[in-house]
Amino acid sequence: MAEESVLAGTRSARRQADAPARPGLPEDARIDRSTPIPDQVYRLLRQAILSLAMPPGAVIVEKEITERLGISRTPVRDAIRQLADERLVDIKPQSGTHVALIDRHQLEQGRLIRRALEVEGIKLATLNVGEAALERLEDLIALQERSAARGRHVEFIAQDDAFHRAISELSGYERFWPTINRSKAHLDRVRYLSLPLPQHASKAIAQHRAILKALASGEPERAAKAMTHHLDDAYDRLSLVLKKHAEMFG
Repeated sequence: MAEESVLAGTRSARRQADAPARPGLPEDARIDRSTPIPDQVYRLLRQAILSLAMPPGAVIVEKEITERLGISRTPVRDAIRQLADERLVDIKPQSGTHVALIDRHQLEQGRLIRRALEVEGIKLATLNVGEAALERLEDLIALQERSAARGRHVEFIAQDDAFHRAISELSGYERFWPTINRSKAHLDRVRYLSLPLPQHASKAIAQHRAILKALASGEPERAAKAMTHHLDDAYDRLSLVLKKHAEMFG
């Protein structure tokens, strides 16, 4: 049902290019005026695109976003330019601004960057991991299990990212995760498109437990092998989505 809903939204956006769709921002989206507004708008729009609340082909109307958030157009335009740099938004003077199709080349490039940095990062993490870090990772897996059991798939992805981020940060290299997170944007869109897949969630959790066990062993190569298997297996499963929903990809 989730996939059908996303696809319906995409077709609707394409059919109604002359009748802009409402921006898919969360109901509780708010702007905190004590922190930089452009950064907040960027994060809100980026998450809406990654989660497919704003599906490929959807029209982006600056005026609707400014009215929804109670802000001027300048931070919205700044955010849209950043998203265009990430190939998440297409800006065409004659036809308006639209959410970009999922870019196959960017997806593959993001996968390779993520794989390289996470595998190298977990080797370094085995040298820095302690009991507190292992307990934190165990807690994140428990949260994933709860989200999967309750069918909260968006939460599941957020906790999945938190697990990988925590390991990346244990490497001691603070730029690893921001680089990974920015690079995997198109890959993330496929992750949301593939929902809900309960059997995939249980497999991911089992693989996370294997990664945790390898980390606790303090053996860098064992940890690297567990991470490599997890990332490659996840991508193999997502590849099925690429074949099934070719119309969403450019």
